[in-house]
Amino acid sequence: MAQSITKPVEEKKLIRILGSFTRDELGRFRDYVLSSYLNNKGPLVEFLDVLLPMINDGKTPTAAQLGKLLVKTARLSRATYRSLFLDLTKMIQSFIQSEGYNTKPEKAVTDLLTAVNAKRLNKLFDINISLAKKIQSNISNRSSDFYLREFVLDTEVNFHRQLNEHKDTETPAQIMEWLDVFYITNKLRYNCAAKHYKQKFKKHEEPVLMSEIMELMISDRYNKIAPIKVYSAILLMLSDDEDETHFDQVKKLLKTHQGDLDDVILRDAYVFAINYCVRKINRGKFNYLRDVYDLYQIALDKNFLYDENELSAWDYSNIMALGIQLRDYKWSEKLIEVYKERVPTAGKKMNVVTFNMAKMYFFGGRYKDTLQLLNGVKSEDLMYVLGAGALLIKTYYEMRETAELTRHLANFKSNLKRRKQIDEAERKSYLAFVDFTTKLTQVPEKNKKTLKELKQAISDHPDTAEREWLLEKVK
Repeated sequence: MAQSITKPVEEKKLIRILGSFTRDELGRFRDYVLSSYLNNKGPLVEFLDVLLPMINDGKTPTAAQLGKLLVKTARLSRATYRSLFLDLTKMIQSFIQSEGYNTKPEKAVTDLLTAVNAKRLNKLFDINISLAKKIQSNISNRSSDFYLREFVLDTEVNFHRQLNEHKDTETPAQIMEWLDVFYITNKLRYNCAAKHYKQKFKKHEEPVLMSEIMELMISDRYNKIAPIKVYSAILLMLSDDEDETHFDQVKKLLKTHQGDLDDVILRDAYVFAINYCVRKINRGKFNYLRDVYDLYQIALDKNFLYDENELSAWDYSNIMALGIQLRDYKWSEKLIEVYKERVPTAGKKMNVVTFNMAKMYFFGGRYKDTLQLLNGVKSEDLMYVLGAGALLIKTYYEMRETAELTRHLANFKSNLKRRKQIDEAERKSYLAFVDFTTKLTQVPEKNKKTLKELKQAISDHPDTAEREWLLEKVK
């Protein structure tokens, strides 16, 4: 028996790739296939007319189901169906490349120049070199790739002149300068990433030429190249955590060069700066709260925090916590409405949105609204189980609902002891919270001596969950 041309696993991969396309991209892909076939509605188009609507509807058929459906509806033979998967894979790769060229026309014309030069097509080269230089001159948001293209363009011009026996070729100094800028920018960028993730280099693995590059930064040779300036400032910020002037310099550069940098560099800069602030706050430097909040807001507005159009639950919760802590409830409510559709996965999405809204209501003194929302949070995710349990206890305490408070304290303590999957350190942290809250409810009113003793006990247990709230209650 002859083997199938494609394997089921390859078919699944192809369907998964198409499933990652947006509705608009699927439409453009079909148009791309039609234009490639010069509007000849062949078997591949019939195949797509069955497959794409299914993907648009969120369906992921198995290879066997899809095969039967296509044979039945598009009247394709099984042999044709199998061979079309190979054609479709090639078409998808070409389409993705063309989509990249549509968003980066400067890359398309640069690649074309190289091909034209290789075939000695002089007239086409003259036309396209003019176009390439015009496109390059209109680019304001520059990345390291911009300087790589400058290098490629100059080398292609140089090569073109040599092919045509021109003796007045330019000095290679400027050509090499563009390549240096590309190299230095990327060298700095990846070194920033290594510092950020605290990658430890062995002595013989230290990045080559980094000391020489940093000396160049000090000499100000590249002080007009925005990508190099930004990455060198970030590297200094990450290398010397105690010198806070480096962070101020990064903020200044972001403000000054907002229009000179492409989104990749800006996203890097905002993410590095945000994480720097978070580390400072975690060490008790609360003066960074406003800085990180401002950075988060700009990064959100410019779509720098999204991964495939989704905002992570971690980022969402961090921003909400900052908005609540800084009492910016108006912006926090806006965040809930505008960004809740970008929190991934439907089941989890409503929990993270609802839970953060409940926290916002709690800090705003809207305790009844807090209870109403928390009662709607049903999750097996421990982050929400523990967080919602503690928030319920705090809410009943603030409302002076003694009976409900006592009941929830007992239930929460029992839950903490029963669930084996809870990390032991986290278990102890929340058990301490339950213990201190119970003692707080038992302190006679205006008994300053007992409150002082309880405050000291809480202060002596820094790992206690909800410690800031507890300390506030014993003032």
